[in-house]
Formats: sequence, C-alpha cells, structure tokens
Amino acid sequence: MGVIDRFFAPSPFIGLQEHAKKVHECVELLRPLTNALLAEDYEKIEELHNQMSKTEHEADQIKTSMRDSISKMYFLSVGRMELSQFLGYQDDVADAAEDFAVVLLIRKTKLPEELKTDFMTFVEQVISVSEHLMELTNKLSTLAEAAFAGEEAEEMLESIAKIGEEEWQSDRLERKFARHLYSIEDKLDPVTIMFLDKYCQTLGQVSNNAEKTAKYLRLIIRKK
Repeated sequence: MGVIDRFFAPSPFIGLQEHAKKVHECVELLRPLTNALLAEDYEKIEELHNQMSKTEHEADQIKTSMRDSISKMYFLSVGRMELSQFLGYQDDVADAAEDFAVVLLIRKTKLPEELKTDFMTFVEQVISVSEHLMELTNKLSTLAEAAFAGEEAEEMLESIAKIGEEEWQSDRLERKFARHLYSIEDKLDPVTIMFLDKYCQTLGQVSNNAEKTAKYLRLIIRKK
C-alpha cells in the first residue's frame, strides 16, 4: 500500500461490519445445533460443527486481513490498537460459539425432556445478544463520521446499555436452566450433568463476550 493509498484507504469500519456479520453467522448456528441436540440427531451435529468450524475460520481470516490493513492506514478516527482490540473481542464471540459446537460433538449427551424448553429459551437469548452487537457494529461508520461524539455517540451508548440488559437476561436464563438441571440431578449420571453444565458455560461465554465487546466500545467513546 502506497502513501496515497494509505490516506484514501477504505474505512476500516466496513471491514468491522463484515467481520461482525460473519461472527453472527457463527452464533446463529447455535439454533440448528440445539435443534439437532433436542432431536438427538448426532450426524446433524457433526455436519453443523463442520459448518461452524468453517465459518469461524472465515471470521479469523477477516480479522487477520483487517489487522494488516489497520496497521497501514493513516488518519483513523480511533487508535489502531483500539480498533484491533475491538476486533479481537468481537472475534471471541465466534470462538465461544465454536466451543459450544465442539462440546456437543465430543459426547452424545441427551438433554432431558423437562429441560428442553428452558435450554432453547436460553439459546435464543444468547443469539439475541449477538444480534444486538452486530447492529451496534453496523452503526460504527456513522459514529466515526461524527468523530465519536454528539448525538450519535449518545445513541450508541444507549445501544451499549441495551446489550448489557440483554446479557443480564441471558445470565438469568442460564441460572434458571442450571437450577432446573440440579433439581433433577438424581435422575442423571455425573458425566451427563458435567456436559450439560459445560453447555451452559460455553453459551454463557458467547453473550459475555458480546457484552465485553460492547463495553470496550463504550470506553473508546468515553475517551473522546
């Protein structure tokens, strides 16, 4: 990239939006994965795990390309390290989604019938948190044009607060599922309990990482 190209390079926020979309594609795979778990369709789980692995790798490739581009750009509205860190946090969301797929693949664990509704509700809430993060990232170009200040910044801060509320709701549903799980532990073998607990942990990490990404953006805005 020449000096002139560095001055007039495309906005890095377009790449961030592309990455956010790919990350959310990973998270949306949680729904069919969970449906396959509920149906005890373990061949489908393996197929979806492979799809998840491919999609997460594509997100990694976008991340790497973005970091290479950011390092060569001039006149960024935020610091290179800040953009790179935000990108890394966002990528962690996809990593956690892939972790869930891996845990499903390791063992053919049956989800008890009485836990299915609570579990699916939890999964849908996790997906909702990720969707809100993608929408947040899609607004970054507008925020950058406003120099991370003014009305646009205030609206973004409100959106970040909304993600915090959504993640809190995810935590509540995770605890509800866990309480329900341990209320029937005498019906389950220890390894099944361990894996169901691991399902909770990896799903919870998806929404936790989404909130962490949003909180980092709030720090960037507050520094301006």
